[in-house]
Amino acid sequence: MEPPAGRVEAMSTVVTRPSLVKKARLVEEVAELIKKYPVVAVFDLRSTRANTIHEMRKKLRGLCEIRVLKRTLFVKACRLAGKPELEKLVENIKVPVGFIFSSVNSFQLALTLEKNKVPMHAKAGEKADFDIWVPETNTGLPPGPILSDFGKLRIPTRIEGGQVWIAKDTLVAKKGEEISQLLASLLVKLDIKAVLRGVNLISAYEEGVILKAEDLVIDPVKIGQEIASAASLALAFAVNISYITRETLPQLLIRAETHAKALATEAGFYTRETLPTIFAKALAESNALARAAGVSE
Repeated sequence: MEPPAGRVEAMSTVVTRPSLVKKARLVEEVAELIKKYPVVAVFDLRSTRANTIHEMRKKLRGLCEIRVLKRTLFVKACRLAGKPELEKLVENIKVPVGFIFSSVNSFQLALTLEKNKVPMHAKAGEKADFDIWVPETNTGLPPGPILSDFGKLRIPTRIEGGQVWIAKDTLVAKKGEEISQLLASLLVKLDIKAVLRGVNLISAYEEGVILKAEDLVIDPVKIGQEIASAASLALAFAVNISYITRETLPQLLIRAETHAKALATEAGFYTRETLPTIFAKALAESNALARAAGVSE
């Protein structure tokens, strides 16, 4: 039906910006991760290199998933997933953060992240995480000003085939030493990595509990020593109170045998085991009595 004359019918089209669509999809994706994984951790994005995240994703595939998104989007994802309590993870954080969604518990996650740090090229001022060696090799670099850099760092070189060769394996930095601008630049040219980098956790959420980074740091060696010490004390206590278990029974039998032998000896009860001790005791007593009476042995 034609509209009345003089009347203009307005047609409107809703246009959604691509960025909003992308954010909505990201929120939905993160909401699914929240539902899927029992542990959610937050890490400081400021101290994390972009290529580190890429490498960590590859190394930890199957154990966890890493996402980088704004806190506001994470909060929306928590609400969409029906877990508003997770918002506490970011409520007091003011710095850019990333998120880890994990299938392993928080402590194992922290330990796994520590063990799987990625070797990276060092920046000037950073400290070497291990002894740094420049190996004997063809650098592939042409002679020129680079020779001066090698000289300043006391790295022996030779020219062969129009290229610079390292003459012998050379230690250029010990673990813990600060890396200079010159050394950092040269190590990049030689593709030698001097530092280990990963992600620095801020906190983690698991089973309704939020754990701070310092709570997640454990020393496996120290924990093992403490467990061994506790087990030793527990065994000694159980033996002392004669508490019978598979572990205490051998020691209890030995102690019982020792006590029984001592009692039998003291009572003068003759057995194959006590007879030598009884004779030795009787001889010692007779000798002592003879000496007291002034009788020579």
